[in-house]
Amino acid sequence: MRDQRVGFVGLGDMGGPIAQRIIDAGFRTTLWSRRPESLERYRSTPAAEADSLISLGSESDVIGICVFDDDDVKQVVLNDGDGILYGMSSGGVIAIHSTIGVSTCRELEDIGKQRGVFVLDAPVSGSRARQSAVDGELVVMVGGDSVGFETARPVFESYASVVCRVGPIGSGQKAKLINNVLGFCNFRIGYLALQIADELGLDGDAFKQVLCNGSGQSATTGILINQLIPNPEYARHAATMTEKDTRLFNELCEMAGVDSSHLGEMAEEAIGVVKELGQ
Repeated sequence: MRDQRVGFVGLGDMGGPIAQRIIDAGFRTTLWSRRPESLERYRSTPAAEADSLISLGSESDVIGICVFDDDDVKQVVLNDGDGILYGMSSGGVIAIHSTIGVSTCRELEDIGKQRGVFVLDAPVSGSRARQSAVDGELVVMVGGDSVGFETARPVFESYASVVCRVGPIGSGQKAKLINNVLGFCNFRIGYLALQIADELGLDGDAFKQVLCNGSGQSATTGILINQLIPNPEYARHAATMTEKDTRLFNELCEMAGVDSSHLGEMAEEAIGVVKELGQ
């Protein structure tokens, strides 16, 4: 059993396997979920369950958060004075794995500093989406204080093959958003390639094998072919994420006075493609 106490909130498609990797690595793990049924699969593991967010904070040295958006993150961290932050001891670390706005990360870091708690933005990515989390092969891109980063690094390494600090608070979100919109662009380009191949009379299934294995392959083209096209429900979920992250990317570039160039334009087109696949 490792000495660090680790808490986790957000046991969904990505957060669930991350939490399992932490448990399997031997950390003293405590989980919290607003839906009791989400905890069911962990009841046969050594993980404990917190009865509130503030108690999760008091029982943890490092806490990972993997919920949907800015409001969800703020509720977990602050919760009108009853969030995880208010239970944590000085020197504790909150790692935000969610993809959210840079301004929210900075706001939470400022509040955390007042209590001696490090707040890191630590979004994750993987070439095989959820499977990368299951296999412990995620990429964690971290923004925030270097001391907080080193404190949390052993936890990150339990579910990631690449862990890197890319700058001060908010830098992880910047890296994640650039990475994501590049992936969305690959959705658009890959779909265009499939359309042209069809118009040229190529065998569709055979050409998909070419795109997944030839020099033009990409992780997100593989997701397009193997998950988005055959699974409309998955595509509908992906459309929500694609729209949110593209909006955040464009807002980030606009606030910084940076030209989003063709990345932003093509990511916008990708939203339409993914929505079409979800119909």
